[in-house]
Amino acid sequence: MKFGKHIQKQQLEISEYADGFVDYKALKKLIKRLIASPSLAPQSAGSLRPLGPQTDARNALQANKDTFFFHVERELDKVNNFYAQKEAELRNRLSSLLEMKRVLQQHPQSLSQLSSQYAALDEGLRHVIAGLDKLWQFVEVNGTAFTKIIKKWDKASKSRVKQLDLSRAYEARTSFRRGVIEDLSNQATQALFEFHDWVEGNKKPHAPVENGLEIAVGPADLNQELEDRIIQAIETSNTQEMENCLSRMSQIEDARARISRAFLSTVEKAPETALQTLINTRLVNLHQGDEMNRRNCLHKAAICGRREVLKLGLEGNVDAHTADVFGRVPLHYACMHGHVGLAEELIDAAPDTINAPDHDNFTPLIHAIRHSRLACVQVLLACGAHISPLGPSKHIPLNLACQYSSLEVVELLLQRDAELLPDGQGLYPQHLVARFGKVPEMLLLLRKYGADLDQADKLDQWTPLFHAASEGHVSCVQTLLNCQVNVDIVDEKGLSAMYYAAWEGHWECMKLLESVGHGVGLVGRSPRISLATSLTAPDALNQPGDAGGIPDFALPPPILPSRSLGHMYLDTKTLVIISFEQLGEEAVRFYNESKYPGVARLNIASDSYQFIPRSIRLPVEDDGSISFQVDSLDTFAIDFSVYTSSGSRKIARGVASSRVFTLNGQSSGRCTLELQDPQLRTAAGLTFDFLVIKPFRGDRLDLRYFPTYWREMSDLGPQSRGFIAKTSVQGQYLRLYVQLTGDGIPVLLPEWTVGTTLPGTGSRPVNVAPGVNTLSYEQIVAILGGQHSLLEALQARNLPMLPYVQPDDIAQTHAPLNRCGISLRDALALLPTDVKVELHILRPNKSEVEQLRLGSVPDMNDYVDAILSVVFAHARELRGKGFLDYDSTATRFVFSSTDQQICAAINWKQPNYPVFLCNSQDPSLLADGETMLSIRDAVRIARDNNLVGLMCSARLLDRVPALVHSIKSAGLLLVSDASRIEGDTEGGRMDGRIPKDVDGHEENGMLDFRRVSL
Repeated sequence: MKFGKHIQKQQLEISEYADGFVDYKALKKLIKRLIASPSLAPQSAGSLRPLGPQTDARNALQANKDTFFFHVERELDKVNNFYAQKEAELRNRLSSLLEMKRVLQQHPQSLSQLSSQYAALDEGLRHVIAGLDKLWQFVEVNGTAFTKIIKKWDKASKSRVKQLDLSRAYEARTSFRRGVIEDLSNQATQALFEFHDWVEGNKKPHAPVENGLEIAVGPADLNQELEDRIIQAIETSNTQEMENCLSRMSQIEDARARISRAFLSTVEKAPETALQTLINTRLVNLHQGDEMNRRNCLHKAAICGRREVLKLGLEGNVDAHTADVFGRVPLHYACMHGHVGLAEELIDAAPDTINAPDHDNFTPLIHAIRHSRLACVQVLLACGAHISPLGPSKHIPLNLACQYSSLEVVELLLQRDAELLPDGQGLYPQHLVARFGKVPEMLLLLRKYGADLDQADKLDQWTPLFHAASEGHVSCVQTLLNCQVNVDIVDEKGLSAMYYAAWEGHWECMKLLESVGHGVGLVGRSPRISLATSLTAPDALNQPGDAGGIPDFALPPPILPSRSLGHMYLDTKTLVIISFEQLGEEAVRFYNESKYPGVARLNIASDSYQFIPRSIRLPVEDDGSISFQVDSLDTFAIDFSVYTSSGSRKIARGVASSRVFTLNGQSSGRCTLELQDPQLRTAAGLTFDFLVIKPFRGDRLDLRYFPTYWREMSDLGPQSRGFIAKTSVQGQYLRLYVQLTGDGIPVLLPEWTVGTTLPGTGSRPVNVAPGVNTLSYEQIVAILGGQHSLLEALQARNLPMLPYVQPDDIAQTHAPLNRCGISLRDALALLPTDVKVELHILRPNKSEVEQLRLGSVPDMNDYVDAILSVVFAHARELRGKGFLDYDSTATRFVFSSTDQQICAAINWKQPNYPVFLCNSQDPSLLADGETMLSIRDAVRIARDNNLVGLMCSARLLDRVPALVHSIKSAGLLLVSDASRIEGDTEGGRMDGRIPKDVDGHEENGMLDFRRVSL
């Protein structure tokens, strides 16, 4: 998302801060305007050469720099003043709440979690914490905005002198001292937790002590005790006790204030007779608001829906315009909670509050829409509520209805001629419906009222189809296609909706798009801005800048080529990877969410000095994997702590000890860890997936005699990893499917089971299919024939014995080799020494084990070590016999697998041979309930584990050629795989078509790499 749109989104999310944000868009326009300004200094007659257009632009900027920085500093003043105002408001609010907390703790008789005083203080502290989080967000966004705008100026003007001055002024501003917000947040969080603990009885209140002596309880304390007794009597409907206490209370000087306070404290739950008894004393001040949230009886009646209390307040001339501490009038609460009758009476009492905004800039109509209160929306619209936004960067009722509400609410707004407007992110109502995908029928309704379903948004030029396809909303995609929207529209990057469906792995959406059109989008490479002609790029001619004509400092080109040899691997350390990516919001789940407010940060650390603590925002989204390289699992532990977004006070903490990673003997799994708060009470459950990769247990190949593969990257600038321009991975490779038998022998078989026939109880035989992992190697040879079966299959194809097969015929050995049950060791020994081999590793996942009843599968580390041991032994044997020279040993093997854990393990255990992650199943052939990795996840996994490349479905790449560029620009080799084409026993051919620009192609059991170049 562009940063300008990001600021608009933040202004919408924290709308009460909208007026205080830096005017980022105006400052960008100012730079462009100053570029075109004619105020240039005249050139001397003795100029050596005429200046080009780029130099003219820079001179214009330098001549107008005072104007630019004047505007920047005024924006700084605006942000700083707004921050100071909000900080003072929150500080004062917190101070008053802390004082209320102190007073309540001195008089605990009637205080409980059910009391209104407890609820009011709890709500107040939570509101302060939320406000501080918003203020923190405000500071972060504006800080980034100023940094970006100064960088834009720097790149355009080639001057850093003024930036240094501004940076010092920027750092000195009050609004960017984050420690103040952190301290206030810690105070509020600490107060909230202390108050909860105290109410729950975990901390006993003590009488005030002065100079070591307890202070005697005075008349004021007795009066407070009497007030508490009245509240208890009202809540328990103890009429006699209430009358006795009221009789005594009426003799007190401040009886009116205390009885009014008791009335407000109990008005939401007390019986009507008890409240009437209080009213009859004529000592209840109906206009009085509570001391914490400044809510009067009308607010409380609107919240709980008590019509008799509302009527009492209105008859007592209580002002319905009165706003509480959140800026909400009673009508706001009536609409939030859906109390239609009360809303009508409040509108009659104060008609001008119908469009009143609260501190969040939410009107009563917006509250009703957000909470899907259809009846309240009807009443508000009938009474003339505005359906247009109150101003720029304000909420649009129709857009919010499309996001949160029901079809009926949207129709009501459209019937009132609601305009189709873009929100702060540039999204129209139809985009929001497609993006959130709740009610696809809204799209038809919007079209009926004039919405263009091919309308591009103002963010990325996406139509509704893009939003629905990228989010995986199948029903919305189907609805849009039924409306005959254009599936071939491309966005500002030249990409189509089908591309995003494929990239995000929403295969059902992709099938629907494919059924009605091509929708492939960009076929070639996406356009890139030429740096040589950009004002933001370094000047190739080194024109003089501000520093007296001294050229900009630049490093010479590197002496060493950009060739990468092999990859990082584990020598003696163990790799531990923890991941939250598959869990999302379920990663951290609080058992009592109301008790732990504003939790927004998860910190992960280890007691070892080697590891830098890592912070993850909650809920976990894309960046949810963390890895540790440790010397020993026995002494390794991970510390998890959760915090508020703006504070540094620890909310809860838990430790994953070494037993988590070693107890069950498996290298991967899912763990749920209990997090405890500072009082050592269980507060939350933290769930994560883990993977442990150990170093290879055996003799690794000596790098002096067995070189690694290599690759060279093209340089596409700092924003891209570039393409692989050259690599040692060349030629043709024969694919061998490898898995482990029950006794740990690597064997060549492409399927999980081995079909055989056993004698039955009668004369009829029984067909069985035991799992490969449940049989010994000898049993598999007895069933399939092993080398004898291989020889017969070769003879049936008129081929000689395996060592004598010619290179042109090696592809014909693929099926016989992979179906005879021969061991990997024997297969490698029989193959000609000049044949390169792709070892495709198979290991059943959990669902396959359960579905086929395959039994236990060897641990992943043992699984990979067994295969690597055979490969390394074979490489040493060939090297020792002189069959392979120094260079050819690095290109003998490549590894591949559909199992991402297997790929990661093979890559981390050795640096000699490259590894490909296979995501090559054709999405159109997926069975119901069957899933496969999205292209986005596959690219991320390959990059995170430094794999050499990906194998993707040839049919998928043929349908969405834009994927080719996206994958290759991530610094990965790309292989198109046609081995899973339906209707062909040995792979299929796609009519000879190979997707354009791929680096290799898999078909008929042969992996063929063409020349890799840009």
